[in-house]
Amino acid sequence: MFEDLQYLLKPKYHALWADYCRYLELGWQRFNDANRTTTTKYEQLRLLETAVRREFALKNNLLARLQRHFVTENLSLYLLLDPLSAWRYAASGKRPETETALTEIVQRAVAPAARLLMVLNDENPSTYLPMTSFLTALFLERLQMQKSSLIQKLKRSPKQWCRKYDGLLKNAFVLLGIVSSLRLKFKMAIVLNKMKVRIQKILKNKQRTTEVLDRIKIFCYSAYQFITVRKRTTTQKGL
Repeated sequence: MFEDLQYLLKPKYHALWADYCRYLELGWQRFNDANRTTTTKYEQLRLLETAVRREFALKNNLLARLQRHFVTENLSLYLLLDPLSAWRYAASGKRPETETALTEIVQRAVAPAARLLMVLNDENPSTYLPMTSFLTALFLERLQMQKSSLIQKLKRSPKQWCRKYDGLLKNAFVLLGIVSSLRLKFKMAIVLNKMKVRIQKILKNKQRTTEVLDRIKIFCYSAYQFITVRKRTTTQKGL
């Protein structure tokens, strides 16, 4: 789901992140599947929750690997349990009728991943919300590109979607001023600016691929932000 964001992590966490993204992807696909009945999906959710809370018997299974990763890194199992609330909504077959409702469902789905990214980077909880905003923008972009059934009741133009992405990105750019790691600060600037370029391309009705000139601009602007955006504490006014 967010596999490319392993770029933000140290190599020792790449396997954990790949497994976690696979877990999120499989959960989203399974419980959003129109070919399964709501009753079946609710029962699968119940069984999944039970399996997460216990040591999984099949040692090479994805869930068992994640449980071992979580024990090794001293991570909370709630990072595996929290996405279930979003999957439960998807399993119900309901579809949000307002942008606010859609955003809430997406945030439930991505907030655990945002927390995991920040925890693995040894960042404090003040970074969770802006990272959630960034992942929400990425996921909404994916839903819009795929013409997902989750957004079928929302009649929005590309320009309106871009305004939504832009608002979420503004919240996410706060990360550059509050993360402790200089490595993470520069890498976050890169990924944030990549999305900003994609938004501009959508508005101009261009392909979303990043060209050489785009990559040069992204790198230069990210380097400028890395130098000029000052570190702020979470107690300062405005945060």
